[in-house]
Amino acid sequence: MHVVQVLAALSLGGSELVAVELCEHLRRNGHQVSVIAADGPLRERILACGAKHLNWPVGKKRLATLRLIQPLRDWLRTEQPDVVHCHSRLPAWITYQALKKLPQRCAFVTSMHGHYSVNPYSAVMAKGDRVIAVSDYMRSYTLRQYPGSLAERVVTIHGGVSDSVFPYLHQPDPRWLEQVHQDFPAIHNQIWLVLPGRITKWKGHTAFLQLLARLRQKGYAVHGLIIGPYRTGSSYFQKLQKLRRQFNLEKNLTFTGPRNDMRDWYASARVVFNLSNNPPEAFGRTVLEALKTGTPVLAWDQGGPAEQLAQLYPQGKVALNDMQALEEKTLALLANPIVVPPTSCFSLQESMSKTISVYQQAVASRSR
Repeated sequence: MHVVQVLAALSLGGSELVAVELCEHLRRNGHQVSVIAADGPLRERILACGAKHLNWPVGKKRLATLRLIQPLRDWLRTEQPDVVHCHSRLPAWITYQALKKLPQRCAFVTSMHGHYSVNPYSAVMAKGDRVIAVSDYMRSYTLRQYPGSLAERVVTIHGGVSDSVFPYLHQPDPRWLEQVHQDFPAIHNQIWLVLPGRITKWKGHTAFLQLLARLRQKGYAVHGLIIGPYRTGSSYFQKLQKLRRQFNLEKNLTFTGPRNDMRDWYASARVVFNLSNNPPEAFGRTVLEALKTGTPVLAWDQGGPAEQLAQLYPQGKVALNDMQALEEKTLALLANPIVVPPTSCFSLQESMSKTISVYQQAVASRSR
């Protein structure tokens, strides 16, 4: 097969990583792969696996992006790929319009990686010949919000994690630990509580700060680590800084910025948290990554994280916004550190294989 992955940019993020992992898996299995996206830090992995990259800004929100419809249509007419897989809305709209006037249209696949505002613009993500939902929760959401979607076209494929990238009971190199202590001296001799992910208002940072304040007031030597990209000038980041001062956490909370060594942070943490609240996390890749290394995760009992915890670590589920329960479960893990048992569930191989099967089904449905 010739499969085209279309996304806004090759930046670091959950949906982008899924697209790159699909490229690598497809190439290992002898398929031809093209990627249409603006350049970004993941480009090296695209090129390293032998995929072709077209540096087109199909996700840039400006009128000029509509001019890419005709060049994309011409390229599709020439290349005649078997599948085009879109991972976000504007790239999907550009692709959908480009495919419209082609006499022999390839299979059009979309992925529901997250909650999109319910309107005609977002509806393109439910128009695929096959629509991949990243959790059962997201499948239900898609069918509920877009009732015109045929249930048989919307399939759940949970994300997966490579055991080699996030090995069970991973031990960080002592040199890594020495370096992070130099970079972040306040975390030395502290118990690490980690909240990974982009710093945006629905990720639950306020609840995390409240939890840290409660624990520090009780005398626990915990240090909160918020790991993910942020903009220092954003109003939300300024709000978090104000709360940090209000809760007297200046020396007990660190914003590390984005990191590419997450397995070391997971392995060094006592607890990893996922506190996304409104909307719930569609899948919650960081939950799975941490659990795969054996580190316990506490998360609100909703969305994709609840599905993972139900199978891998049920005691990590906490009733939504129940701060008392969150504190009690954290205190239990501080008193009695545990290691989450190993698992073969949610493997990257399984996720990739299921996606290729969806591609094959979509191609077969188009040829009928």
